[in-house]
Amino acid sequence: MSTSSLTQLRDLMHDHHIRAVVSDLDGVLRLFDPSLWGELDAIGGVPEGTVYEAVLGHPFLDEVVRGRGTHRQWCEHAASALVAAGSTPERADAVIRGWLSSPARIDREVLDELETLRAAGTAVFLLTNGTDRVPEELDDLEMTPFLGPGRRFLLNTADLGAAKPDRGAYALAHARIEHELGESLDAEQVAFLDDSPRHVRGAASYGWHAVLHRAV
Repeated sequence: MSTSSLTQLRDLMHDHHIRAVVSDLDGVLRLFDPSLWGELDAIGGVPEGTVYEAVLGHPFLDEVVRGRGTHRQWCEHAASALVAAGSTPERADAVIRGWLSSPARIDREVLDELETLRAAGTAVFLLTNGTDRVPEELDDLEMTPFLGPGRRFLLNTADLGAAKPDRGAYALAHARIEHELGESLDAEQVAFLDDSPRHVRGAASYGWHAVLHRAV
């Protein structure tokens, strides 16, 4: 259940002239089983927490989500980090394959809320610190219709060239929203939903109404 943050979002819609809602992807709309990381540590033959750090904690990811590297390169860097941490090349490759094939699910409660808002006339966008592989991943989850024609409602930082919580990411996303809507918006006309406190603070600093999401 995600009742608390969605209630806050509804309250914002009621109390302010919100024209657009921007939702994060991972940790909000797309969810993964957290037990995955322990299973991958076992496959790699490395201590607990090693795979998470090699994949999501790798500094090259900061480049990828800003469009300065590819998902494939990120995987190669992660595999090398696992070998450096004591895994074998074969085990490291198995870890990466396991991670790439790990199942994700869509939080139906969040999706239903966003679709309800859109049906009522509010523009709804996704803003993700994503890679060049995000469109393919969302296709696999049958989310393409939600993204609109030409994926016009997807704001992927790998395309924008700046990532949350950089102020530039929100500015570029805001400009894209204005372009898609064909009108100028004040920052306070945008509501934002994200599970990262840093990203929420960044959005609030930019001027968006920001809500911290907690998936339970």
